[in-house]
Amino acid sequence: MLPLNSQTEWASCDLCDANDWETLFAGQDRRHGVPGEFGVAKCRNCGHLQTNPRPTGNTIHIYYPETYSAHSLSCGRVNRSLRDLKLMKFARKIGFLGKLFLPIATYRFRSLVPSWLNKEQGLLLEIGCGVGWFCGLATAMGWQPVGLDISVNACQRAKGMWGITAICSDSLPLPFKPQTFHLVVLRHTLEHLFSPKQVLKEVHRVLRDSGWVALEVPNANSLGRKVFGERWDTLDLPRHLHHFTPETVKKILERAGFQNIKVISTRYKPFLLAKHLLPQKHPLAKLGRSLLGLPTWVLLPLVKVRQEGEMLRGWAQK
Repeated sequence: MLPLNSQTEWASCDLCDANDWETLFAGQDRRHGVPGEFGVAKCRNCGHLQTNPRPTGNTIHIYYPETYSAHSLSCGRVNRSLRDLKLMKFARKIGFLGKLFLPIATYRFRSLVPSWLNKEQGLLLEIGCGVGWFCGLATAMGWQPVGLDISVNACQRAKGMWGITAICSDSLPLPFKPQTFHLVVLRHTLEHLFSPKQVLKEVHRVLRDSGWVALEVPNANSLGRKVFGERWDTLDLPRHLHHFTPETVKKILERAGFQNIKVISTRYKPFLLAKHLLPQKHPLAKLGRSLLGLPTWVLLPLVKVRQEGEMLRGWAQK
């Protein structure tokens, strides 16, 4: 076991409550360079992966500096969302021909909220909304979104830019009445939570009968994680406290009371195998990595069958 310091703690398994861990490897904050060493450990009882030791509740904020991209209006997702909204407006304006453009404009939203979820369209809650770009898209798609985030600055930016209701809170229970929402979205949020299981139980409570939860998390079963280990970019220690596989996503949704669970692997990028061969800031890095990675596309069928895409998307019904 890795040693503790005043800013870290060992936690029990959030999935099964066991305390029998096998440390797979240790890593550091490679994105923002905040000091500390953290392990990725596997529960010997159920196989769930967690960051252990992890930051304590009193110190986790240190690892979310002002430059954290999800809380900044300069992040690429904001610009892409603005382009999507412009294209949606254009497609709807030109009538019949707009049907050619609308699938492109709505693709990023529809990848997590497919059209079959529109049967009971209404109130949508996004937990971990950041600066609100997803809620902005939800408004354009006919939903009534409410955002929730731990960052005061992010909530203020979400309100100012998209005109949505954004609530700053990190407490449980969630600050909503039972059976309030038709859909709850956790897009790259579940892995940041101290107890995903408790939050999903709260999601179950605030959902209306037959309501849905939609989530997206990094895939710890991905080809990239298996190849790069502690240097896998999406690992993002220590902000990611949990590291999910298709199996553990299903288990945690089941234990929170959900049914009709579907989990898929997505974002198949075999060329990630070449990602570290050129420095990130090299002017030809993106092109070079893509060209060097072209031969690895022969792995694509195997990656799909083995559910080794970089991300997991899941849907479950109350």
